[in-house]
Amino acid sequence: MDKKYKLLEVSSIVFKVLSWISLAVGIVAAIVIFVGGGTPEAPRSTGFIGLLLGAVYFFMFLVTAEIITLLLEIRSKVEKS
Repeated sequence: MDKKYKLLEVSSIVFKVLSWISLAVGIVAAIVIFVGGGTPEAPRSTGFIGLLLGAVYFFMFLVTAEIITLLLEIRSKVEKS
């Protein structure tokens, strides 16, 4: 791959790492809220919201990384032909 597309390769990896981090943070936040029992300011139902947001961010970051990878693969196929 050309040097000018190196940033896209790195950004794809960064987005994949961010996706897993966001999922882990969402799960940990949900567990902390569930175990902590919740407070009037943050009832247990907010644990589900944290879990849902972690899953949504995981999906968005992972899809972004896969789109970048797909575009890089398309570019490499075009360059070969």
